[in-house]
Amino acid sequence: MKKLLSLALISITAFTLISCSGKSKKAPAAAEQKSTSGMAERIIKSAEKTEAVLKPAQSTEPEVTEPLYELASKHGFKIGTVINPQQLQKQAYTDMIKADFNSITAGNEFKAYSLLSQSASQKTENGMPAMNYTMADKIAKFAQDNGIGVRGHVLVWDAYMPVWFFHEGYTNDGAFVSSDVMKKRLQYYIEEVVSHFETNFPGVVYCWDVVNEAVADGANEAAAGDARMIRTSRGGTANYFYEVIGPDYVELAFKYARAAVNKVNPNIKLFYNDYNTFYSPKREAIGKLLESINKNEKLCDGLGMQGYVGGYGQQAGCMNSNDIKLFGDAIKFYSDMGLEVQVTEMALRNYEKEKAPEHEAFYENFFKMLTKAADERHTLTCVAIWGICDNPNMPKNDYSYKMNGPYCGMFNYDCSRKPEYFKVAGVLK
Repeated sequence: MKKLLSLALISITAFTLISCSGKSKKAPAAAEQKSTSGMAERIIKSAEKTEAVLKPAQSTEPEVTEPLYELASKHGFKIGTVINPQQLQKQAYTDMIKADFNSITAGNEFKAYSLLSQSASQKTENGMPAMNYTMADKIAKFAQDNGIGVRGHVLVWDAYMPVWFFHEGYTNDGAFVSSDVMKKRLQYYIEEVVSHFETNFPGVVYCWDVVNEAVADGANEAAAGDARMIRTSRGGTANYFYEVIGPDYVELAFKYARAAVNKVNPNIKLFYNDYNTFYSPKREAIGKLLESINKNEKLCDGLGMQGYVGGYGQQAGCMNSNDIKLFGDAIKFYSDMGLEVQVTEMALRNYEKEKAPEHEAFYENFFKMLTKAADERHTLTCVAIWGICDNPNMPKNDYSYKMNGPYCGMFNYDCSRKPEYFKVAGVLK
């Protein structure tokens, strides 16, 4: 502004000199002064206008002085998100995590189908399975280096499980092993995986999803009369854990996992994780399963609510306020069973950019519900967001498009903060 005003004054002086040298002797002095003064005023106003154009607009973003994880800790829960090896190479993404999150979950790298090595399993002398931890270790190392906890996800999941794991000799087309042999394989696998991460990255994995999505959505995928609705198949594919071990494979997995953590770190918590946990009748079936797991001793510490909320692959059904109520009611339901609750894969879906204001409000109200539940019940211990960044160019046939939606995040695709971020920070404050 000083520079512009100086230029203005120079212009006024020059104009005055020119005017004086060429003015009529008959011109009245008052009129001359008025003309010069008006010119000066116009030049100064022009300078002020120019400065206003050049000066960057003031940010309308609210000031956030604390990381989200510190704000969330005041309410007793961690704030987390997901990471995979590709995102590990993206500095903007890792910077985002380091700035605001104190929990991460590997997308696929901790799952059995990622860890198990068929060729190595075929060569073991004891006949037990062998694992390759290369990619999972990179994620665990990142967490360790940055003081971030890891949700171990997941030890037992029927989806995408390689059938050779259940065959004699670990072959693709061999006969299935006996139930007793499969139990030994499962126990060995769980103990080895839990021990590996605790030995190599002490204290980093603070909890494990022991079993994932074992409760069916429809009666046609569960045995008749099973109140727990244990999944016998998924989309026409058999649940081999159920087929080979038996209907008690879930309880056995928790028994093996409890023994494994007791050996290396009894502070590691054990969770059952599933989707649609806030809808009936699945909510009640999950409750029955949790009761059966903890019938004789407390093997399961908590329930992981995946938290995909809204229409699956479409805008219809998204941002329904009744879902917020149902979700809050479910937190109470599981808390009343004496369990911790973690929101493990939250994606508040939105498929249309034009719905941004509505999505901001929904995000804010969802976190108001979570914070209220945490403050009242003290059982909510983590909120992990999987639909964390928008991805507007994602094709509709992409799996993540249906699961999350292209405009579901509280960060943009480049990991810059969206208004949703500031809404959440405001609620947590």
